[in-house]
Amino acid sequence: MEPQPGSVYLYRTPVDSNVVPFERYRDLAYQALSRLEVPLPAEGTIVFKPNITVPTEPDTRIITHPGFVLGLLQCLVERGVSPERLVVVEGWGRPRQRGAQRPRPLHLRHHHHRHGHHNHKHGERPPRPPLPEVSGYDEALGQLGLSLTNHDEVEGVDIQIPGAVVFPQLKFTDYAAEAALLVNVPVAKCHNLSCTTLCTKNLQGLVMSPQRHMCSIQAEDEGLSDADLARMNGMGCSHHEERFCNKHADLLTGVRNMGMPRLCVIDGMVGRDGTAFNEGGNYPLGWTLIGDNEVHVDSVGSYLFGLDPEKIPYLRVASDRGLGTNRIADIEVVDLASGDALDSRALAAHRSERVLMPLSRHEGGHYARFREDGSFVPWILDRVNEQRAADGLELISAT
Repeated sequence: MEPQPGSVYLYRTPVDSNVVPFERYRDLAYQALSRLEVPLPAEGTIVFKPNITVPTEPDTRIITHPGFVLGLLQCLVERGVSPERLVVVEGWGRPRQRGAQRPRPLHLRHHHHRHGHHNHKHGERPPRPPLPEVSGYDEALGQLGLSLTNHDEVEGVDIQIPGAVVFPQLKFTDYAAEAALLVNVPVAKCHNLSCTTLCTKNLQGLVMSPQRHMCSIQAEDEGLSDADLARMNGMGCSHHEERFCNKHADLLTGVRNMGMPRLCVIDGMVGRDGTAFNEGGNYPLGWTLIGDNEVHVDSVGSYLFGLDPEKIPYLRVASDRGLGTNRIADIEVVDLASGDALDSRALAAHRSERVLMPLSRHEGGHYARFREDGSFVPWILDRVNEQRAADGLELISAT
């Protein structure tokens, strides 16, 4: 089947456990991609960007499963692509220069964002285990004679952002800028700030540090006070959250401005709710989504989570800025097993029985980003309400 621009392709496999063998991940990816006649470049590198944000084991579902990526790679090799042209990239940093500054924490003063608390002395970090080894990518990619490439070990390429709201330009890794085809392979999971972290947010990992840290208060935000960032806006979220959404729209604009063909493939064998890191649970989904429009694929993925993509802020901003639609009714979703387009009833039948709910931290625990009636709750509600109290405004309830 020849993929059509803007369409999203769904392939399913039966799964009843949140721990699935390596081979099942590989077969899901292989079987899905083999059903699409994706145009492949005759030369140049085909760059794969999984989501490997932290060094953790694949079954945590915090990272894209290496078996899933291997299935995609094996499919292309069988189609005649030389393994030497296949590059799997992630950025896990370069040695910090003395005196280098990190972006201000995204939590606006005293709220904790990172998963878990650090018990080590102030200013010290425990040694991190090697990401390629712990994540299983060393062993998986080794089957094709490949290894995980640290794309932070290059200088980066400045790309202009037409119509930018926050970033006039972004510095992308050379591997992305020089790719003949970019394959974006996120894991299906929730996130405390973006609500769902799928194709759009996974592109964030292609940006060189410090611009990569878009959840944080960055140099581009320094003219704004904590009070400015915590105040609500017309979208029903804080100014910080709205800027984050526009950062992602700038990011997506920048990727498209580089001009390479793109393909998105979500690892949705097992999904994760919660914060995107330690807080959350894993639930069998048994699907993958493939498409060339990140907003469309993210919207369908979010819908299959049980969420309403029209209420997810980053998808609303992306849609408003003309990067795609977040209205499910306007997106063609095709069943790769049958070749048929799915109507609204057929697609709804594939939604998760349990809603995969994003959570945000607040003092004493976490709260759901969407209420039972489906309405949206701002990110870091404690800080938003602290500012509302200072401004003499009514506080917002999480329920």
